[in-house]
Amino acid sequence: MASSPKRPRLTRRESQERTRSDLIAAAIDLFATNGVAGSPLNAVAEHAGFSRGAIHGNFADKVELASAVVHSVAIDLGTQLTEVLSRPASTRTRLANYITTSMDYSRTKPASAAAIVAAVEYLSRSGAESYDDRAKDSAGDLVALFEEGQRLGQMRRFDPLTMALALRSVLDTTAASLSRRGGSAHTEAMTSELLALFDHATRSTTTADPQGTHS
Repeated sequence: MASSPKRPRLTRRESQERTRSDLIAAAIDLFATNGVAGSPLNAVAEHAGFSRGAIHGNFADKVELASAVVHSVAIDLGTQLTEVLSRPASTRTRLANYITTSMDYSRTKPASAAAIVAAVEYLSRSGAESYDDRAKDSAGDLVALFEEGQRLGQMRRFDPLTMALALRSVLDTTAASLSRRGGSAHTEAMTSELLALFDHATRSTTTADPQGTHS
């Protein structure tokens, strides 16, 4: 019987990166369930299958761990949202796809969606990071979309940053709500409501096409 090939041995750096990744994944699970304040660092290490030394060797404190969770989830979801907004379609279609993608993420990865909300709130309360600053950072692509929609006449005149922040706030709040309710049973209805709400709030009332090339 042939022996199975040996897995290549991880370098020290690769081993450290895997440990850090496992700790972040464990923190996401616990933050989503217990909140950040209710998730001691030692509990995160234990949930990941490590000793308490592993957590302290990778993160100076809970603020640093919460920041790592925010960054990890933001990269994961942000990559999907950037791809959606870059597709060739009308601005109203891309807005609808942005909302649907965000809601699908909350449905398929409820722990990640809830954990980033909990982590951002914790960082804001601790003074380490402002929720407003984080929201503005994540709203840049939306602002550009709204400005394009107004320039093309597909959207009415409004303040793009205010609308972008409003949408991000609603999506974040909805993600937390879906996590508490168990997710998928409510996602479709809530998505439909958000699509109708923000389409009505942004669409142009003067365009010749009432759907704003929303196809």
